[in-house]
Amino acid sequence: MKNLISVLLLASLIFFSCSTEGVNDLTKEFTLEEGFQIEAVASEPHLNSLVEIEFDEKGRIWTLEMTGYMRDIDGSGEDIADGKISILEDTNGDGMMDKKTIFLDSMVLPRAIELVNDGLLYSEPPNLWWVSIENDKPGNRVLVDSMYALGGNIEHAPNGLLYNIDNWIYSAKSDRRYQFRDGEWHAEATYSKGQWGITSDDQGRLFYNDNSNPIYGDFVQSNQVNANPFFESKKLERQNLSKSRRFYPIHATLINRGYGEGSYDEEGRVKEFTSACSPLIYRGDQFKEKYYGQAFVCGPEANLVKRFNLETNQGKIVATPTSEGSEFLVSNDEAFRPVNLNNGPDGALYVVDMRRILIQHRAYMTSYLKELIIERGQDTLPSLGRIYRVTDSLSRSTSLPDLSNLSLAEWVPLLQSKNAWQRTTAQKKLVFANDKSLIDQINDIAKDEQNPLGQISALWTLEGMGELSAGLLSEVANTNSFAFPQTVVLAKTILTTDNESQLIPIFEKALASSNYQHHLQVAHALADVSSGSKKELSDELISKYADDPIIADAFVSSVAGEENFILDKLDKSNNKSHLAEALNETLKNKKEGNRKELVMSTNDKTDNRTRGFLLYNTYCGTCHGMDGKGLKNLAPPLYQSEYVDGPAEHLILVMLNGLKGPITVHGEIYEGAAVMPGIKQNKDITDEKIMDILAYIKNGFTSKPEWFRLKSEVVADLRAQTADRKELFTEAELMAWPLDEKSDD
Repeated sequence: MKNLISVLLLASLIFFSCSTEGVNDLTKEFTLEEGFQIEAVASEPHLNSLVEIEFDEKGRIWTLEMTGYMRDIDGSGEDIADGKISILEDTNGDGMMDKKTIFLDSMVLPRAIELVNDGLLYSEPPNLWWVSIENDKPGNRVLVDSMYALGGNIEHAPNGLLYNIDNWIYSAKSDRRYQFRDGEWHAEATYSKGQWGITSDDQGRLFYNDNSNPIYGDFVQSNQVNANPFFESKKLERQNLSKSRRFYPIHATLINRGYGEGSYDEEGRVKEFTSACSPLIYRGDQFKEKYYGQAFVCGPEANLVKRFNLETNQGKIVATPTSEGSEFLVSNDEAFRPVNLNNGPDGALYVVDMRRILIQHRAYMTSYLKELIIERGQDTLPSLGRIYRVTDSLSRSTSLPDLSNLSLAEWVPLLQSKNAWQRTTAQKKLVFANDKSLIDQINDIAKDEQNPLGQISALWTLEGMGELSAGLLSEVANTNSFAFPQTVVLAKTILTTDNESQLIPIFEKALASSNYQHHLQVAHALADVSSGSKKELSDELISKYADDPIIADAFVSSVAGEENFILDKLDKSNNKSHLAEALNETLKNKKEGNRKELVMSTNDKTDNRTRGFLLYNTYCGTCHGMDGKGLKNLAPPLYQSEYVDGPAEHLILVMLNGLKGPITVHGEIYEGAAVMPGIKQNKDITDEKIMDILAYIKNGFTSKPEWFRLKSEVVADLRAQTADRKELFTEAELMAWPLDEKSDD
């Protein structure tokens, strides 16, 4: 381990640089896949702690700077309101952003932005706001959701705000989705997705990830398989798409739990994702055609962006790394922290670089990582921020297109653009404008089978405007295969008893095809079909897919209340099939009242280490120091002390009953100043809060990093055992205390 640390220290001296000198000459820093080029379009001093960007119609970049995040090694000052949302502009047309206009400032840890409805949707935990944009200034502000980000750690706060093709806005790490209709914002329950960043493909399927796993995804569009209140599919949503977590940095870097065996290779390079974030499905028109629809994932802990190929087979999406031993984009500078990726209006890929060393929140930071950062002198390095544009090397970099002078009618043709940013922006504008005079023009695009992407965008635009007809869907269903699955999905959204006779033939055509995806769409679209038609359509699904977990799950989600009828139709050879198991599970849940329908959580999501971090700062840090290293003549250090490294019971006893000197810490004797009062009489300090403080200090202040575990009754037992004790503990008494056999520590 000492040799490895030496490698890491040497790497930091060689590679880390905060200078903006040479920011546009990136050939020395980046290794990029052959055929591509990279350039910085914005950098410090315009940016600081950049976490997200959005493009507007004028070719400008809206930026979100979360300057309150880890401004120092102790994570202090998070409550200072200095976060901001700004507009970057290229005033001379050279492709570089040279003007910054602050739109909103004085914000505490703002987390996400989305331009929509002639305004800006943004989060400042716990609230989600929408504000109108009037001459580049904030106008009327509306509270969309006061519970968007209840509690939690900023690393796990909802984020993303993705406008999807289904006209709903989704977030990562959130069980809510949002839609503006009838003059109001509406929230609806969905399932929680990933941690940091969210993206979608041309079929509206969502993709996300967590720290350790680079890409998760859904096999169907969101909220399509939740019609059965007593059944929860485990095969269609939140699927891990890649078996590989491996990546290939080109230099040594640090990770929070790098003390673990096997975390680094022999040269000190991280081997697997530990901070994966912000997946992006590339849907631009600037790269070569083979890159369209591929996934790109940020690995900020290793200073790289990884590329995956996505393939759908028998309903399953599989993500396969496109290279072995190298990456799409990798930096030799440890300050390169890619935290977001975007498809640009020009078809290029944009990379958001937080440009800092400190990316691990203090609540989770181990003493291992903290010590090495301080030893390397990286705890005082400034936070910067950059935006990079990645383009095909054969294409000349140009300024972002200005589409702001287009009339509403001129936006309609952009529904057919090869560039998904333009298609999505056109859809948003048309849906919110809801100009009925454009319906015929949009209908024509929906019928144009030469451009299936345009058909899909036009159909969902009409759905968002409330103008999608059964007749049009039936006509489109007779065109091409790529857009056809969306006609099945959309048929479900407008299905009524009056138009069912027009829409049922779409389902029948889907089942008559040999395409698995078509059958899958029918399976989860049956929920709103009338009983007679549902039974007829069900027969083929039952006979073909009783043992197919994906279609069987989709089917069970659509037949709520008819589980016994379906079971009776299964022959004896299928009574142990996946379909039978799912139906029986549903009936069991129904009998027990175990409901599975989606609900929006309203509870505080703060985890124990984050709660402990906040409690420590409130009750303990004033004496023991925010860094746990003690204050002279006031309190001894906790950091890597014998007390923190020792049994948890000793810490609990000290917190409950107090401790008086002399005590020995790090070989030094503390006497008069070493008096800590007990807090067991303080009714505000509950057993749960004591456990939270322990979880924090046993993670971040110990010289023996490990996952801290403690059974919940230990604190209560020790409180009861010392209920009558009035004296402070001495060190000798404490060390002689018998350890409780219930402890896991």
